Amino acid sequence: MLSAELAFSSIAQLRDLYRERKVSPTEVAESLLERVSRVDPLLNSYATVLRDGLRQQAATAERELMRGGPLGALHGIPLSIKDNLATAGVRTAAGSRALAAWVPERDADCVSSLREHGALIAGKTNMFERAVGEAHDDYGHVRNPWKLDRATAGSSTGSVAAVAAGLCWGSLASDTGGSIRVPAAMCGVVGLKPTYDVISRRGLVETSPSLDHIGPIARGVEDTAVVFDALTAGECAGALEHGVNGMRIAVARAQPGELIDPQVRAAFESACAALDRQGASLREVDIPDFRIARAVLWAIASVEAADLHRERLRRSAADYHPVVRARLEAGARIPGHAYVRAQRVRLWLVRELDRTLAESAALLLPVSPITAYPLGARRVNVDGHEEDVGQAVTRYTPLASVTGRPAVALPCGLSSDGLPIAFQVLGHQRDEATVLRIARAYERVADWQPRHPVATLDAALAAG
Repeated sequence: MLSAELAFSSIAQLRDLYRERKVSPTEVAESLLERVSRVDPLLNSYATVLRDGLRQQAATAERELMRGGPLGALHGIPLSIKDNLATAGVRTAAGSRALAAWVPERDADCVSSLREHGALIAGKTNMFERAVGEAHDDYGHVRNPWKLDRATAGSSTGSVAAVAAGLCWGSLASDTGGSIRVPAAMCGVVGLKPTYDVISRRGLVETSPSLDHIGPIARGVEDTAVVFDALTAGECAGALEHGVNGMRIAVARAQPGELIDPQVRAAFESACAALDRQGASLREVDIPDFRIARAVLWAIASVEAADLHRERLRRSAADYHPVVRARLEAGARIPGHAYVRAQRVRLWLVRELDRTLAESAALLLPVSPITAYPLGARRVNVDGHEEDVGQAVTRYTPLASVTGRPAVALPCGLSSDGLPIAFQVLGHQRDEATVLRIARAYERVADWQPRHPVATLDAALAAG
C-alpha cells in the first residue's frame, strides 16, 4: 500500500518523483488501488473505483513519460470525480436510484480537460442524492477521515473524504450553496468554488442551473491552483508566492446575534492575524446579513431543483430519499413571485458586495460556524443554541454562491477534539488568482499540526 509520505504528497512532489524515475505511474496506480481497498471501507468515499481503467490510463501515462517530450501539468496524477459529472463509459449516478444505470457516452467538458492535461481518473465519488441534501440509502453516508463517527457535510462528501484520506491527489466537484467549501472545511482540505461559469458545466447533472459551480478540491493551495489552471488555461499557480504585503483585504465584521463556535471564531481571527503579520492591510467591513443570502439561495435553488425533477417526482417519487423528496416538493410549492423577488434581492446583494469591496482585494469570513457534526445529525448545538444542521453549515457560504464570486475554503487549525476548522477567501469576479494567492500566503505560515488524519486512519485499520 502507498506509504503515508507518498499518499499525502503534493502534485508537484509526485511529478518530481516521476521525472526522477523514482516511481512510475503504474506503481502509483497499483499502490493507490491497494490503499483504496484497505482504507475506503472505513469511509465509503468512492461510488465507483476504476480499477482496470486506472491501470490502463497509468500504463499509457508511463509510456508517454518514458518517451520524453512535453507532458501535461497533471500527467500521471490520480484524481477522483464527483458522481454528478459525466464520465464516458462509466456509471454516473449522482447519488440517485433513478440514475443508477446511466452510463454517459461522453465526458463532461471539465473531465475532458483533466484528461487532456494527463490526469488519471481513479473513480467516481459518493455524494448527496442529486446534490440536494441527503445521501440516498442505496449509496450510504460518507464518514469523516478525522473522526469516523462524524459527517463530512455538503453534497461533495466523497470527494473531500477521498482527498483528505490520501485516496487521490485531488478531486473535481460541484458547489451550489457550499457543497465544495463546507465539506472541505469539515475534512481539512482546500476547496475552490470559482466564478460562476468560468468552468464549463456541460456534462454536469444539474441541481440549480443559475447557482451550480464546478471546482477543484486538493490537500493544498498549490495543488488546487494547478488543477484549476488545467481546467481554465489559467496561470494562478505561477502567482501564488507573491505574498500579500500591502494588499488591502476586508474582514467580515461579526453580526448581531451571529451564532458561531468560539473555537471557530478564534481560529478565524488567528488566520486574519497571520495575514496581517505578512503586511496585508486588514479592515473590518459590514456586509449584508448572512441570513439574507441564505434565504435567497434556498428560494432560487429550491424552485430550480423542483423544476428539474418535476416529471420524475410525478412518475417515481418513491425512488427519492424522503428528505430529498420533501425538499423538492417544498420547492414546487414556492410561488413564482417569490422566485422573482429572490432574484431581485440577489442583484441587490451583488451591488452591495461590489460597493463594500470596491477598495479591497478580497473578503475573509468563516466557512462553517461549527466543526464536523455527528453522522446523521439533523440538529446541532452552535455556541449553546440548537439549530437545524443545514441552516447552520450554510451560514457563510451562500454569499459567494448567489453573487457568483470565487471563494476558496482552506483549513486554519484544529478544535480541542481534533477536528479541522477553516476560513474562506471571497474575491472579485474572475480573480481566482488573488483569492488563491491570499490563501497560499496564510498556508505558508500556518503552524498547526497534524495536517492529515493519519493517526485516525491507522488506528482504525489496526483495530480491524
